[in-house]
Amino acid sequence: MLSRSHVLRNIRAKRIGATIGCALATNIALVPIVWFVTFTSRLAYAQKAAEFEQPPTVSARTLAPPTLLSGDGFKVDDQVVTDGLSAHFIIRSDFGTFPATGLEMLRIRVAEIPAIAELTKTGKTGVFAESLAKNAARPVAAAGQMVTHPVDTVKGIPSGVGRFFGRVGLGAQRLKEAATEPEESSAGEKAGRTAATTGQATRDIFGYEQERRELAKKLHVDPYTTNPVLAKQLDDFALTAFRAHVGVTTTMSVFIPGSMAITATRVVSTWVWETPRADLVVRNQNKLREMKVPDETIKKLEHNPAFPLSVQTAFVEDLGRLSGIRGGTDAVALASTAESEDQARFLADALAMLATYHETQTPLARLIVRRAIVARDESGAIVVEAPVDYVPWTKQISNFANRSDLVAPKRSIWLTGQLSPMARRNFKALGWVVHENIEPVAVSRD
Repeated sequence: MLSRSHVLRNIRAKRIGATIGCALATNIALVPIVWFVTFTSRLAYAQKAAEFEQPPTVSARTLAPPTLLSGDGFKVDDQVVTDGLSAHFIIRSDFGTFPATGLEMLRIRVAEIPAIAELTKTGKTGVFAESLAKNAARPVAAAGQMVTHPVDTVKGIPSGVGRFFGRVGLGAQRLKEAATEPEESSAGEKAGRTAATTGQATRDIFGYEQERRELAKKLHVDPYTTNPVLAKQLDDFALTAFRAHVGVTTTMSVFIPGSMAITATRVVSTWVWETPRADLVVRNQNKLREMKVPDETIKKLEHNPAFPLSVQTAFVEDLGRLSGIRGGTDAVALASTAESEDQARFLADALAMLATYHETQTPLARLIVRRAIVARDESGAIVVEAPVDYVPWTKQISNFANRSDLVAPKRSIWLTGQLSPMARRNFKALGWVVHENIEPVAVSRD
């Protein structure tokens, strides 16, 4: 017979075993629940993390034709950094390394290389050899010409076209006085710029500017190019030709596609080659006044150093193609705030594309100018023309695609480049009709 103490010990052991068994059973039952909660939490986190894309680095071959990627005296880096809208190409040439933001600028810079080569060859002969040797010590003002860290450079650029995409409108944004000197500029820098401007005006009066334009025409390049190497060559050769009363003979007789990639019409090319700078400025002023643009706005655009005169002229000409459509004054006001040539060309190209839509698709009813220049056509459809290269689905692009002022039963976006698969899918899901790889200077659209 078991003692009382022994019975009690057995009862305690059974109770402990039952408790442990219950706990084990409970824990085993909870395993699937805990796993499910953990998995769904991670899945939700992964979905949130994958909601937006990061701008990728892509192969240049996916963005540009082979003729723009390598040729006589140049080669473009295969790995191209993108910033969510534009591609940042790096051109390695016999005459230096040139950055080119966007496919249009790539065309222009590549087409300028034969002109640089021609002037380099010509500079070794006759009167030019002696004169140019004296100017050789003059430095080339080439900010960013040598790009050793393209990724860091792109990340640090505050003047890209991304400012034109977002949900916030122009609203109370203060338009900048482009003609005003930066506050941080030193007295010496301001004096230097003033002296350079004065010297330029003096040379223009005596025919130097005409020599420069005629030389640019022979070379099929923009006389107002911002290519630092070519601009210096045009200056040096024009000044030498003007002083020595000799012409510059070149062997370039074939037009190079892209060298005057300014606008949809070649008439602007003729104007910038054959019209004196002062006359071209006055012509632009008069056309803008005819469109009822206030003088103060005209002044801001005219004196904005980010807008080369050739691009200004193209912008004004394309605005004229939209004459009578509301919003033109706002478009000029926005253009006057451009902070870089990239921004200036983006706005000019977008306006040219809208003019092409107006002439070949459905007439536009008005321009909608907030951060960018978009439009509404006479059918009520929203039209967005975007001269961009590669667009992933970033938060910025999501904000733009979901803008409340761009909601309409019909809306379309026309891009010179391409969307990422995610961006394409999301734009279509939001009701956008997407057109990719559109020629910015196309005369018609199917």
